[in-house]
Amino acid sequence: MNGMRILTLILAASCLFLSSCSRYYYKPNAINTPMFTDGMQAHIAGAASIGGDDEDRTTFADLQASFSPIKHLGIIGNYSTYNYSPYSPATTPAHAYIIEGGLGGYYASGGKKVKLVVELYGGLGKGELKSDVDLDLTRYFIQPGIGMRSPWVDAVFNLRLAMLKYSNLDDNGRGIGYLQDQNLVNTMYARGITNSTYTFVEPAFTIRGGYKFVKVQIQLVGSVPFESVAWNYDPIRFTVGVHFSVEDLLDMAKP
Repeated sequence: MNGMRILTLILAASCLFLSSCSRYYYKPNAINTPMFTDGMQAHIAGAASIGGDDEDRTTFADLQASFSPIKHLGIIGNYSTYNYSPYSPATTPAHAYIIEGGLGGYYASGGKKVKLVVELYGGLGKGELKSDVDLDLTRYFIQPGIGMRSPWVDAVFNLRLAMLKYSNLDDNGRGIGYLQDQNLVNTMYARGITNSTYTFVEPAFTIRGGYKFVKVQIQLVGSVPFESVAWNYDPIRFTVGVHFSVEDLLDMAKP
């Protein structure tokens, strides 16, 4: 796997995202990249996206919070949702969520206005999917990042490593034949989606623009498995939202 392959997959997936929707058993969520520069800083972000065509609609939402109690230490928390709503009553909708928490560190250098920030966070998430089948998800992640922070524009690149483990598969009465058709089980080898741990590499690009405490945030996250995955997953997530910097708001409020 190399950088060119990842970039090609991301560009191809962008076309898919803009043209169609489907039900997935995994889709990456937005990356929480706070870009702290000092202790006692806190950030809040919200983002969403909507896609669809004449047959269905998907909606995604992300809420993120982060806090640096002391310099070089950061705490992050995420809540992400995914909803698939087909227009045809014959097609099963899908609803999923994941809640995550993480801990990490950062180092900032540069001038008073513009700083280069390097950060590293790791954590754990729990979630579930309810659709044609029901699944519980446990996900571990580690995400290094590097970027530039200024009062006007932030730009960040992250490379998240996500390790997925599914459990409690419920076919909702559909039977073994349906699970085989969806590549969720393989009776020949007595294995299924809950018998393995799946590792995805997830590059992300984040741009924020505004002034000091409030910025519009645009983020693109790709997702590429280390090994072939038989079941259906979505290799991209694009969101637009708003990012708030509490410490900058407090500074502006000072007389």
